[in-house]
Amino acid sequence: MLLFVFPDIPLPVALFSLSGTNGTVDRSPNGAIKAVSHNIKFALGPYGNQNGSFYFNGNSSDIKLFKSGQLDTRFSIGVFAWVLVDNSSGPIYTHELPKKYYGFSLQVSHSALGVKVRYVDRRTLSSYLLFKKNVLQANSWNFIGTTYDYHTGVASIFVNNNTVMLNYIKAKMQLATYSKVRIGAMKKQKVYFRGRISCLQVYDQALSVDQIIKLKTRCNQTGKCVVLRKNERRTK
Repeated sequence: MLLFVFPDIPLPVALFSLSGTNGTVDRSPNGAIKAVSHNIKFALGPYGNQNGSFYFNGNSSDIKLFKSGQLDTRFSIGVFAWVLVDNSSGPIYTHELPKKYYGFSLQVSHSALGVKVRYVDRRTLSSYLLFKKNVLQANSWNFIGTTYDYHTGVASIFVNNNTVMLNYIKAKMQLATYSKVRIGAMKKQKVYFRGRISCLQVYDQALSVDQIIKLKTRCNQTGKCVVLRKNERRTK
């Protein structure tokens, strides 16, 4: 099994290949996040690899990541994934808070060919929305993501090889990321994503553009999962 470790990039706190039979196994160094999928099918991945992605049907498919300290990236955060939108808007990665509230979320809009991110203050539940239109390639794979830096208060949207939005929202804000995560759905609102998702990665840091570009290959092109071991050390 191949091992992709980049010396100048932090290791993820969560890494799911979302491909093949082991696609819901957490391949991050701790590897402790439990996941359960519902009504998922395998599909071609972003490099044309067989079973290289999960297909979400838009009405009943989702993956639940159980509540975990690893997923509670309450200070800085980076979330990235490959997505192919199938004539549908919807959620990619959402923290579901108690009652009817939602925390941090990453979504795509088919009609606007856009990416929408909502950051939520952990203490007040105030939300800060970033929405960038006309940045997705229709009927194609797109590598999307977002970052937030606790110290600077700057949040970004990243699509393919570029930062398409960079906004100051609030410095030293602790994020509402303390709950379970739903991939491909916001079940309380009965909103579902239709399309394919592959190689979901979560970081507890705001990464640079150069670092993010390298993440595109952290899940390899053969459909096998990338294993990152606890005793790996970065070298200069």
